[in-house]
Amino acid sequence: MMTPRRLAMLAVIAVVVIAAALWLSTRDASPARGPVGSRVLPGLEAKLDAVTSVRITSKGVTTTLARSGEGWLVRERDYAADAAKLRKLLLGLAQLKVIEEKTRNPAHFGQLGVEDAGPTAAGTLVEVVTPGKAFSLLVGKNVGSVGSFVRVPGTAQSLLASPELQVEPEPKYWIDTALADIVADRVQSVAVTPQAGPAWRASRDAATAALALQALPKGKTQRSPDGVTPVAAMLAGLHVEDVHAAPAGDAAAGPRVTLRTFDGLEVELRGRAEGDRRFLRGTARGTGAAVTKEAAALERRLAGHEFEIPRYKYDALFRPLSDFT
Repeated sequence: MMTPRRLAMLAVIAVVVIAAALWLSTRDASPARGPVGSRVLPGLEAKLDAVTSVRITSKGVTTTLARSGEGWLVRERDYAADAAKLRKLLLGLAQLKVIEEKTRNPAHFGQLGVEDAGPTAAGTLVEVVTPGKAFSLLVGKNVGSVGSFVRVPGTAQSLLASPELQVEPEPKYWIDTALADIVADRVQSVAVTPQAGPAWRASRDAATAALALQALPKGKTQRSPDGVTPVAAMLAGLHVEDVHAAPAGDAAAGPRVTLRTFDGLEVELRGRAEGDRRFLRGTARGTGAAVTKEAAALERRLAGHEFEIPRYKYDALFRPLSDFT
């Protein structure tokens, strides 16, 4: 006999069954990337040494990093990449683990920055190519130092994963910014033709001596014995902000600096101003086996390129004679 109590229980069971059926019907059929603690890109770590290229795209801006001999190249700049920075990214991608599963609703992907890549998408698409397999990941907003929101393209599950990823799409972020590093003690002479005012030259006979101005114009004297010596450090740890193909012409009208070392290295840099931006291009040569090798490596960096540097560094390279007399 069907009692009221049994009817109530059957009604409750029916409600539970219907709710479960509705929940299952609204779930996306694509699988999640795994439980908390699993790798987001399983298999990548074993292939790190075989990676041939990495492409990073966001809002129409793309950087392509490709193997070139024993190093890496930023294709959009035709220039050496910062291998250490790239290695950090690849290790981060390979070690990326799920902290928490987030929304599966595409309407909410934009809030995390993991919507499908496109001209207005907030996130960044990273594509890592290895022989026989490619790995792709949409990287969204960072969550403090905890990690980043991510989603594997073609899957419905967004994730919070660790470690935090830095995936700047601008090519200049990935170039090797170190241009030259010539310590001051090596410098024997410096010759400068500034943008305005007379050209000048300073030299010394030993690394421990002060740089002294040579052939000063009539009526000019050096302001202090050690005042010019700091100029010897002008190419110590010189870094650039960006690099481009050198424009046509030899920049003969611009300022010029030539630095020579005691051991036979000679570096010439020429400057160019464009509005508030400052650019360098140059050449390097050397004598002696060791220095010739160093000069050739620097010349390979310089040849065919123009480098953008901060204005204060530019001004420090092409100082006028009046600064020292």
